[in-house]
Amino acid sequence: LSSAKPTKSQASRRGFASLQRRSSPSTITTIMATMPPSESQAPGRKFHRDWLRELLLKHSHQHPNMPPDLRSTALVVAPMVDASDLPYRLLTRRYNANLCFTPMIHARLFAEKVAYRRNFWKECGMPPEDRPLIAQFCGHDEHVMLRAMKIVEGQVDGVDINCGCPQNIAKRGRYGAFLMEEENGDRIVRIVKHVSQNLSVPVSVKLRILPSGIEDSLALYKRIVDAGASMLTIHGRTRLQKQQMTGNTDWDFIRQVVQTVGDRVPVLSNGSISNMDDVRKCLLETGADGIMSSEGILEYPPLFTETNVESTNYKRTGPGRLQMAADYLELCKQYPPKEGGQGTGLKCIRAHLHRFLHADLQTHTNVRDAVVKAYSMDEADAVIDMVKEIHDGKRHDVSEEKLSWYVRHRSDWDADIGEEEGDLGEEKKVPTAQEEEDEQCPCDVFGEVCNDDGDY
Repeated sequence: LSSAKPTKSQASRRGFASLQRRSSPSTITTIMATMPPSESQAPGRKFHRDWLRELLLKHSHQHPNMPPDLRSTALVVAPMVDASDLPYRLLTRRYNANLCFTPMIHARLFAEKVAYRRNFWKECGMPPEDRPLIAQFCGHDEHVMLRAMKIVEGQVDGVDINCGCPQNIAKRGRYGAFLMEEENGDRIVRIVKHVSQNLSVPVSVKLRILPSGIEDSLALYKRIVDAGASMLTIHGRTRLQKQQMTGNTDWDFIRQVVQTVGDRVPVLSNGSISNMDDVRKCLLETGADGIMSSEGILEYPPLFTETNVESTNYKRTGPGRLQMAADYLELCKQYPPKEGGQGTGLKCIRAHLHRFLHADLQTHTNVRDAVVKAYSMDEADAVIDMVKEIHDGKRHDVSEEKLSWYVRHRSDWDADIGEEEGDLGEEKKVPTAQEEEDEQCPCDVFGEVCNDDGDY
């Protein structure tokens, strides 16, 4: 990454290049008129405003089918507990995902516990095809955070701080969205300053809207950028908006973030993305430098391609859900469970199968039972065979497939079956760094005994 300091005019030109390609002249004029004076090259900043754009262009050869107008736009796979594992990241990269985050990594456990670290990381780093890559960490102590980040510093393109998880486990552990509220924001600002000053890679922060409102949120974001953050990802919801209360993402708020700090650092928009029509609409409405997808892309990894969109009459023109499940399992065989990057191994695999095949599981309880009981790769393969037999028998039409797991909170179906599924509880609403799986202690997830009384 280049850290050379461009001129002020260069910074201004580059800072809005992608926005100019996507927006009308009146939109550009409106946004630029509300921007504060440029501070993109404030003294002490290690990375200029367009470091992300340059990183994406450097790796653009990996995505020959990327629409030309999006080559320097970030199409991002979110950090997701038990979900953004290595095989899954590699699968999404086949379909235009040009930046991936690791699952949320607990900083103290990563720094101190070898068994935990081995589940998340390979000593030699991830394979070359798994780049660009940002490693996300959670924690509340700046020194512990730095120790953990130093372990991966030379093997990633950036590190990220989790200020997005809204679950009680995060409250007890003093991380996630609750970290934004500690000491009136002083703690997260202190963490960002300490790690950014001592790392050679960009530091980003994934944030939510503060419960106290938009003005307080924007003020905190500015402080975080002042402290040295090189990128912000904004989940346009508060920590109170989750599960059945999720609601739509506030893209207008994200636009205000872009207006406030977008001339200094890249801003990514997270939330309410189900297809490429949503991607383009969000880019136009927010002026963001990229889009981060979590639940939508979990169910259908080719989400960043032109499928199930208006131009295809909302038909699925990409591979079907069964093909996704099969391809994922093949990647899992190349990178076996319990090796670095796979997280919790077969538990992670079962969760992915549940999302990929969610539509089939709703009507075929035998398949659902097989997913729950898949404790070996052979049993996981057997699930694929079962679904293939069902599809062949019904002359299944891939073009008619729609998202199912992603829209589960828009109906009462999952609430009804949730009481009946028993062991499927671990699969039912498996988290996106902000879901029920997060309610476990990270020590418990990896079979370790935790004596920290909630310090995780």
